[in-house]
Amino acid sequence: MNGAPGSAWASLRSADGVEHRLVLGTAANDERMPLTPAHLFDLASLTKTFTTVAALRLVETGVLDLDAPVRPLLEVGAGDGAQRITLRHLLTHTSGLPAEGRAWRSGLTGDELRAAVIGSELLAAPGAVHRYSDVGFISVGELVERVSGRPLAELVSELAALLGAASLTWSPPAELSVATEVQPHRGLVRGEVHDELAHALGRPAGHAGLFGSMDDVAALARMIGAGGVGRAGRVLSGESIRLMSTPVVTADAGYGQAVGLRVRDAAWMGDTDAVGHTGFTGTAFAVSPRTGDFAVLLTNRVHPTREDADVSAVRREFFGFLG
Repeated sequence: MNGAPGSAWASLRSADGVEHRLVLGTAANDERMPLTPAHLFDLASLTKTFTTVAALRLVETGVLDLDAPVRPLLEVGAGDGAQRITLRHLLTHTSGLPAEGRAWRSGLTGDELRAAVIGSELLAAPGAVHRYSDVGFISVGELVERVSGRPLAELVSELAALLGAASLTWSPPAELSVATEVQPHRGLVRGEVHDELAHALGRPAGHAGLFGSMDDVAALARMIGAGGVGRAGRVLSGESIRLMSTPVVTADAGYGQAVGLRVRDAAWMGDTDAVGHTGFTGTAFAVSPRTGDFAVLLTNRVHPTREDADVSAVRREFFGFLG
C-alpha cells in the first residue's frame, strides 16, 4: 500500500477457503485514529451493487420486469426514446442518460432535485451507448420504491439481514466513520455521504450513500461467489447471479458490463477473470465466478483530497490473486 492515501481494510478468501484480513493505516490521517473492524467506510458506488440486488429480488417475485419499459411506473429521462428505457438499460448503463445530475450545483435539493435528475435529457437512444450513469441508478432506487411501496433503505436493510451485513447503514455514527474529503463547502466530511449529489438529495439514493465495514462488503461478495446464497438464506437465484456475471455490452474502456457489475475490468482488476465494482472514495470488491473466491479492498483515497489519489495500481496488485 505504499503511496496509497488514507486508510484501508483488506479481505480476501483464497482457494483453501480461508478468509484473511489485513488492516492498513488509520481511520483519518489528521487524527491518527486506530482503524478497527467496526469502522465504516463510505462505500460510494458499491451502493449500486446493493441497489442492483434489491431490484433483481423484485424481478424474481414478478413485481418488476427487466425488459418492460419503466415509463408506466416512473417517468425516467426526457426526449426521443425515453419511453423505451427498461430496467435492464438502467442496470447496464445503456439507458442513454447522462453520467451525473448537475442540478445540485445550481442549488436544487431534495425532491425537486430528484425530479430534475430522473427527468434528465437523454444523450443517446436507449441501448445504443454504454455510459456509466449515476442518474440511471438514482432512477432504479426510485423505481424499486414506487413498485414495492417501501423505502429503499428498508429494502436494503432486509437484504443486509439475509447477507449477514450487520453494520450496513445509510446513517453511520460519526465516531465509527472513516473520514473522506475536506470539501470547500462542507469541511471535513465524516459520517455523511461524500457524493455531493447524494448529499443534496437528502435521503437514500440508488447510486451512493451506503456505509459499511469490510465484513459488510465481504458478505455481499461471498453471496455472489456462492451463487446467490447469503448467511441467512438465499438472496438471489442462480439466474440472477448469472445476469450479474455475464457481460451484455463492452464499455469503451474495454471491460464487460453485466447487470450491475463490471466483468474483467483490467484497469483495476489487472489480468483477472472476475466481476466486481469500485467506489469513488476508494472502495472495491471482486469475485471469481469460477471459484467463488473474492477480495475486498476498502480505502479512503479521497482523504484529505481527491487530487493525485489514484489507487488503480494498488487495486491491480491486490485483486490479481483471483486469477
